[in-house]
Amino acid sequence: MDDPIRTTEEQQKRRSSGHVRFAGRVPCGLEQPLVLKKNGVRHIRRLPSGEEQEVLSVGLACSESFSGPRLARLLQPGFDYERQTMEQLASGDYANPLSNHTSGGVTEALSDFIDALEPHLPWNNNENDQTLDDWCVSLQLEGASAVWAAIDMVLQQAILTTGNQERTMVAVGATSYHGPPSTSFGSKCPLWQKTYQVKYPVPVAGDLIDEASLIQQFEEFLDLHSERVGVILFEPQWGSSQAGFPWPKALLKLYIELARARGIKIVTDEIMCGLGRHGNGSLFVSKDYELNPDAITFGKAIGGGVYPISGAILKSGRRQLCQAGCTVMQSHTYAGSSVRALMTATEVLREIPNWLPSVQKLGQEMAHIFGYLAKISDGMLIAHGQGLMWGCLFTKEGAMKDESYRSRAIQSFRQHCEEALILPYIVPAGGFMVSPHFDVDVGTIYEMAEKLEKVTIATMDEMGWSPLSCEEAKTQDVAAAPMGLCASAMEEDPSLCQTYLHRTKSCTSCSSFVCPTIRMRFLN
Repeated sequence: MDDPIRTTEEQQKRRSSGHVRFAGRVPCGLEQPLVLKKNGVRHIRRLPSGEEQEVLSVGLACSESFSGPRLARLLQPGFDYERQTMEQLASGDYANPLSNHTSGGVTEALSDFIDALEPHLPWNNNENDQTLDDWCVSLQLEGASAVWAAIDMVLQQAILTTGNQERTMVAVGATSYHGPPSTSFGSKCPLWQKTYQVKYPVPVAGDLIDEASLIQQFEEFLDLHSERVGVILFEPQWGSSQAGFPWPKALLKLYIELARARGIKIVTDEIMCGLGRHGNGSLFVSKDYELNPDAITFGKAIGGGVYPISGAILKSGRRQLCQAGCTVMQSHTYAGSSVRALMTATEVLREIPNWLPSVQKLGQEMAHIFGYLAKISDGMLIAHGQGLMWGCLFTKEGAMKDESYRSRAIQSFRQHCEEALILPYIVPAGGFMVSPHFDVDVGTIYEMAEKLEKVTIATMDEMGWSPLSCEEAKTQDVAAAPMGLCASAMEEDPSLCQTYLHRTKSCTSCSSFVCPTIRMRFLN
């Protein structure tokens, strides 16, 4: 018979750290840190050793949007609804649904969500487009399923329109990620070859972008594959596959124009870069860039970082699909069924517009920071990004051409991050990403910057890669740097303070939220 005391001790030990039976992001069998409490990007973790520590968790792959009182306010309607449901359940009476299999109907929360989504559609800037009232949305749980749903809908609609059932291939970027690579669309094929997709040439972060050559390669790709390809996927700003690298806008629009001329449907995957994170004043990059996709995906932070919900929006074809009796094939038990997820996502959609100017302002600060990190790294790091989604890749030049050396450098960087108590999102491409909450304050942004500066220099020292001095960094040519890196420094001037920027704690015209001396060190 089991010893109850011993069993209890073992259970408590298991609860004190990540369980060794959990198969997740680390090899199964290894204990993981246990996240005990969160306050924005500040997390309290308990290590397997039992030690507790506070870390700046600034990565998290764009999965969270708001924190603290803002998040509480967004969760409150759903919390009140669930509390009422619990009282009804306890009384044995009819209770409000918390979830419902869509074969039996949908919940009232769905209508509120769709009403909140409609003002943000990326096609609303074209008032002459008669197809705008013909859109529909498929709801899913995570990004990979949302991409599948987008492909599902555009292919069904294309087949109904043209009668051509041969064009069912999907074109993906030669460097791309649209979900777990074992089963999702994207450039990686770790288990088997994906015979339903073909890869097209894309610009690569850190390489010289020869647009004429890329266009020629893309046209050759279209000549070879366009008769079989029905849909092409684009990430307007890459996620983990290129560490936040934004597509050159003009080049992306030309790619789309060439593909559309061949009758290929366009899907933009904005699971990571959407929801206003790009910092250009709209919910979707596709609207800001005027890409006019046939379908677009969203997900991750739309559930507030609390509930899993994602989706795909079809620009037009709702009536045609209905008349043909076509359903979305990418559907399952929990697709659009969770009331709490829908209610939270509705509140997030209503709240995000209030923060778009702050995201834009903080994006300018991030541009200064990442430009500085790239320069002091003396070529070790390549920086790129926009808004609140930035990243760095370790170069493949110089000593980094040796993959074993590059691998050691990445591991060194990861270790120094742990020591500095900062957790960016380490990506398989060989670098890291930073994507904090929309309501992060500018002081925390520069606290993050100082830690990343420390980690970068420590990695360079360990690897024997000498940093530039600050004076040398200021004179380095940054003509080819991403947008925003060459912005001029602004001296402290409290007269320029704005009420809105104070309310969002993103003001840099005074010393209320960030030390001017620290900030000036990072400005170019």
